[in-house]
Amino acid sequence: MQTRVHINLPVHNVQRSIAFYQRLFGVPATTTRDDYANFRLDEPALHLALVQLEGAVGSPSQHFGVELFEHTDLADLRQRAVDAGLSVRDEEQISCCYAVGDKFWAADPDGHEWEFWVRTGTSDTLAPRLPGAEAKTSGSCCG
Repeated sequence: MQTRVHINLPVHNVQRSIAFYQRLFGVPATTTRDDYANFRLDEPALHLALVQLEGAVGSPSQHFGVELFEHTDLADLRQRAVDAGLSVRDEEQISCCYAVGDKFWAADPDGHEWEFWVRTGTSDTLAPRLPGAEAKTSGSCCG
């Protein structure tokens, strides 16, 4: 069975979001309208729909992630994002959701964060701990 995950994102400015996702994924949008666009991707198997809404689009989701299985694929995707002028945040051997991995993050114009990672091991903790008396869990990976 072949599948493709569908994500529908509300955006403030569909043209600005199209430009971001074209740079991130390295392909043009499959369908574009004045207030809508979608990307039907094979790698990753994703149908991403962008719907322009007037006013507030709500708070950004926790994040979306794409698990890769080879470090060369992660490096290639990261380099494509950097070459396209996107701001990326790197994390190496970070413990998150009881796994250890190497990853990078990119946020779209509306603040939706995308995580691309390769799992390198397991961890005994849900998320990194922040310094301080409360030792709060970092919100970057698991919310």
